[in-house]
Amino acid sequence: MVSGGTKRRASAANSASPPWLVLAVCAHALACAAESGPAEATADGATSRTGLAVDGGALLDAAAASDAGPGDGGGADAAPVPHPVGCASTTTPAHHVFTCSGLSVEVEVPPACSVGGCGLVLDVHGLTMDGNQEDRSTGLRALAEARKVIVVQPTAPTGLLGPSWNPSTDDDKVWAAVRDIREAFVVDRRRVHVTGFSQGGAMTFRLLCAHADEIASAAPIAAADAKSLDSNMPPFRLDCPFDASRSPARPLSILHMHGTKDGLVPIAKGRQQRDAALAWLGPHVESTVSESATHKHRRFASAAKGVVYETLEHDGAITPPALPLPVAIAGHCFPGGTDLGPSPGHALYFSCAAPMSFVWGELLLDFFAANPMP
Repeated sequence: MVSGGTKRRASAANSASPPWLVLAVCAHALACAAESGPAEATADGATSRTGLAVDGGALLDAAAASDAGPGDGGGADAAPVPHPVGCASTTTPAHHVFTCSGLSVEVEVPPACSVGGCGLVLDVHGLTMDGNQEDRSTGLRALAEARKVIVVQPTAPTGLLGPSWNPSTDDDKVWAAVRDIREAFVVDRRRVHVTGFSQGGAMTFRLLCAHADEIASAAPIAAADAKSLDSNMPPFRLDCPFDASRSPARPLSILHMHGTKDGLVPIAKGRQQRDAALAWLGPHVESTVSESATHKHRRFASAAKGVVYETLEHDGAITPPALPLPVAIAGHCFPGGTDLGPSPGHALYFSCAAPMSFVWGELLLDFFAANPMP
């Protein structure tokens, strides 16, 4: 079926308009434009006033597009616009809380993303946390407008120790929510990224193995495939060992952050995970991105695969509380966050005490911006 807008444009293009008619239309357009303000440069170097084209064919085409009804979207070539999909029930630029497969999902949509084309960052919290506490450590919502990204922060179902992710059920629910939000807000598919902390970092690794074809790049934090970490904590399970049994289906860039003083997921476990990933990466060139007294950021670049695996180790730790915490968190934390002490509903907190030499949220988005889908 040919849309009304398309028919009108074809008719306009194929008819031989008398020269006097084209000149009259052009003169009228120029007169209206002169009343509306100074000329503006267009993308190709021509000038227009208030968006009016000044050649007869373009005017006829613009008129046909403006006459097109809502059913044809202005013609076959019209770009898609944000629209509700699945659990993403509204697409206004605002902070939303969607319910997706029973999960509460915080979604920050800045004004810059009101017409589509933005990136998307899935930011997954750790054990006992929720989407809001995660944001106090990453600060991604505040950065969303400037970076032109939609931030998605789901909250896990409540378990014995508080919110806790169940890999067998929650991974699929979270990714289904990402797909709904991605389609609803017409996200740039080359800029869908995943990050997560602790349990959320383990989910990040699992999503890499399950959905590498939909993920541009990823940044797991304080996560490793450990059989048991603490008698009070459930084991972390990555199910993405980066070996012949299971690894990402395509090469993609990864930034892996871990604290050297981590009391829950020892740095030795993080380095084991690094070594497995580097074996998967293959031949690479190592370089130092940045270094200070409290951190070291290294890059391992594969020319053959066209991707990088970066490691960021820091010496930060949380401010010790007056009373001992039920678990030893120490360096299991985010540099640069504001989750610096207990808050209502949260006895545990996960931002490293200041000063730190970098702010995680800013560095993370720099990495994602540099590593879109090829």
